[in-house]
Amino acid sequence: MKELLKKGIAIFGTKAIFLNWIETENEALGNVTPDSILDSTQGVSIVYDLLMKIEQNSIS
Repeated sequence: MKELLKKGIAIFGTKAIFLNWIETENEALGNVTPDSILDSTQGVSIVYDLLMKIEQNSIS
């Protein structure tokens, strides 16, 4: 979870903006909030992968 938080802050710029994103329904996740799937290793991986995609799109 620490790595997820670090990655989120690096992408969104602040902890507050990242936490807002993680608590907002996300179409890429089937309209659920990222934090709602963080109770499993698989969920953490899914959210981390989504963050990586966001990072790649913001760099391109």
